[in-house]
Amino acid sequence: MCLRRSAFAVIAISSLGWAAPVWAQSGLCAGVGDGGQWMGPGQAGADIANAATALDLAVASQAGARAVGLFSLSATTPVRIEAAPAAPDGDTIIELFDADGRLLVIDDDSGGGVSSRAELALEPGVYCLAVMGFGGEAVRADLRVSRLEMQALTAGLAGGFGDWQGGAPFVGIDPCLPDTPAITLGTGPIDADLGKGVTMANSVDAAPYYRFSLAAPQLLSISATNEQADPYIYLFDASGVLLAENDDADSLNSRIDYFQPLAAGNYCIGMRALSDPSLPVRVTISARGLQDVAAASYANAENAPPLDGSWPVEDLGVLTTTAVREWQVPGDQAQWFVFESRAEGLVLISADTIDDGDPILDIFAADGTWLGGNDDANGSVNAQHALPVQAGRYFVAMRQFEEEYQGLIRLTLTRYVLATP
Repeated sequence: MCLRRSAFAVIAISSLGWAAPVWAQSGLCAGVGDGGQWMGPGQAGADIANAATALDLAVASQAGARAVGLFSLSATTPVRIEAAPAAPDGDTIIELFDADGRLLVIDDDSGGGVSSRAELALEPGVYCLAVMGFGGEAVRADLRVSRLEMQALTAGLAGGFGDWQGGAPFVGIDPCLPDTPAITLGTGPIDADLGKGVTMANSVDAAPYYRFSLAAPQLLSISATNEQADPYIYLFDASGVLLAENDDADSLNSRIDYFQPLAAGNYCIGMRALSDPSLPVRVTISARGLQDVAAASYANAENAPPLDGSWPVEDLGVLTTTAVREWQVPGDQAQWFVFESRAEGLVLISADTIDDGDPILDIFAADGTWLGGNDDANGSVNAQHALPVQAGRYFVAMRQFEEEYQGLIRLTLTRYVLATP
């Protein structure tokens, strides 16, 4: 099978490694699992709840794309998922999706060094473990899914690798338990102060944990800011159960937004710094309305906006061959585009800086599922992503890597169709 546009185009797309997929199960994990391989000895032996040994798989992802391993569970089980680069210059990022395509966890470096790792309890079902290279680069990696008593693939980070007081397994920092030393924010429930924000700044070395309480359910946002420190934040309930975590919601700053009210009670924020724990990090808790939270997620390319006119989206129409737009992209807001495909094929999406820019691409399906993205492609600061498409609409978000960039970016979408015999 080849792609019809021109001889040069066929060679260019072949270099991206795209071909008609051999599907393990069409539509699995909302399409993420299409082309994936069953881990370990194959589908019959991919139930990690009953496997005698860890499930391993060696994979290679192309630039701007994922490689996917499939596994299953017949019973609720605490599992460890890992990826380690198979080459010295590799740097992995893992994502775990359930059979319906919901993203359950994403991790960059919790395996130690540039390896990836997470531990969590999973219910019975089929799962897709996806790996890609940091910044959308191609990567060769070894994947492993195991139960917690089995040998780990990666070294992991210090602290927080076990089960505690009936809570879910967790990797990152030690959980914030009732007796964990922590700085208290406010002198009681902070509800009345959420409008102006409750904030404090300390180094992560000096203050890795903060406690706060709510008298009533609240929509709120928790942020940790200082890009030089590169903070990673976690939210625990009063007993130490992990409720949420985030890294790099806004450049290298972190933020947790609650779209549903957080219940009244006592909570603890845990934090680590991926770069420099001696630098001050400002922790802020503030009230957020649903519209504010949604708008922030669109501006940061975390969720695709609706097409009802409430958020600006440039409609590129039906993509027949090539569409080009040059757009002034401010560093604090993603610019959104939507296009329509009428048939199966492949769309090569490129974002090239014209002046003062470092573009990032994020691609979403019509139902809001994140399909992939890219930061730096082909040894440059430009972004590129090869997207297999079916008939339907697709969202493209184009944003800057840093807020200080305000430059002009050229977006190019080129459609390739399957050649007829």
